[in-house]
Amino acid sequence: MLKHTLPDTPGKSNVIARAVQLTDIRWTPVGDVPTYTVAAGKTVHKAFVEVTGLPYSSTEPTDKFICENLSIDTFLSAVQNPDSALYTRDLNGHRNSWTYFGIVCNGLARYALNIRRRYSTKRWLEIPGIRLVAEPGAYSVEELELCDILYAYGKGRNHVAMVTDILRDETGAVALVEVSEAVRPSCKRVCYTPQEYYEKYKLFGISRYDYLDDVPPPVPVAGGWANSHIAVDYGHNSNYFSGEDVVLTVFDSGVQQVELFQDGKLLKTLEVAEKTTLSLEPGWYRAVHTASGCETAFCVCRPLIEYTVKDGVLSVKASSTDPRSRVLFLDLREESHAVLRPLDPQSKENVFRDARCAPLAQVVELTEEEKETGIFSRPIHPEARYFKVCYENPNGIWTHTMLPLYGV
Repeated sequence: MLKHTLPDTPGKSNVIARAVQLTDIRWTPVGDVPTYTVAAGKTVHKAFVEVTGLPYSSTEPTDKFICENLSIDTFLSAVQNPDSALYTRDLNGHRNSWTYFGIVCNGLARYALNIRRRYSTKRWLEIPGIRLVAEPGAYSVEELELCDILYAYGKGRNHVAMVTDILRDETGAVALVEVSEAVRPSCKRVCYTPQEYYEKYKLFGISRYDYLDDVPPPVPVAGGWANSHIAVDYGHNSNYFSGEDVVLTVFDSGVQQVELFQDGKLLKTLEVAEKTTLSLEPGWYRAVHTASGCETAFCVCRPLIEYTVKDGVLSVKASSTDPRSRVLFLDLREESHAVLRPLDPQSKENVFRDARCAPLAQVVELTEEEKETGIFSRPIHPEARYFKVCYENPNGIWTHTMLPLYGV
């Protein structure tokens, strides 16, 4: 009988529990979830077919990363709304909604390790506390430890995964290695024999995190979404960017009365038949279905950004109209490498680059004083061409649109 390796510290137990939370969570879409390609009619998940594991998707254009910009509970509330952005939003002129909610490969490891800043796979070894302990092919499975991070960049593979269990036989030799990772179409855990492991992860080195003991338990999940009367398209307790429409849906048949509150005060009473689109000023909102008392809450955010670039230094003055939001950190971004194709997949014309997909060049940490005032200056990373100021409020992390460092 094989014997599981038990975590020897509470921190390691928390890391593994956080990773397992993402691989084992179950959700059932109420509509077909389209692929993020231009292929018409293709889906990655079918309506009313249960899915295990959070969805994998690069959501860079929309900043709707599960466990980062929005909570798991917010995602689950969107899943149960047929009018949510998960199923109905368009991106760049074609039905490309799958990019609206997801988690990327290193997002699983970052959530498991409680690393709240977003780092690209290319920048993985730049994360404070992450250190490379073995190059690809320079270690045996006997040297693996729980919570080891499998890392590859270049040479045909860019990916991050995590060791979440090691099973040994009666002699103490490694018989199976369990790896948790975010891959298409959703996060998963898989056990590999040593031979299978070497074949699959031969391009991967090992990195370790120095602050495992500081990792808290997983963020509790409410166990699904039980509000069957009212919802908004980004989900309960979500952040909208100023200028985005909010799609409010009432699931009861016939015209329903909804009270809309802004910053705790009644703004107006709506008569809603199925759904309505709202254009709202910045603020904190609650929409209450008066017949049932069920409600959904969301925030409309608006950043105020002034900046100059001089002699290789970026100087920023950032604030928000929302007193519950404050500046958190700065992202410097490279030139975009993501090519977004036109509506016709056969066409080779009008191919363009989208700055919203610019890869990360550097995460710039700010002092507490800089977070409070929103005023800071930093040298510009040599690869940076754009930047984003990232804010945080009780609903999660939100950002303004990408701004150019050197002209338009």
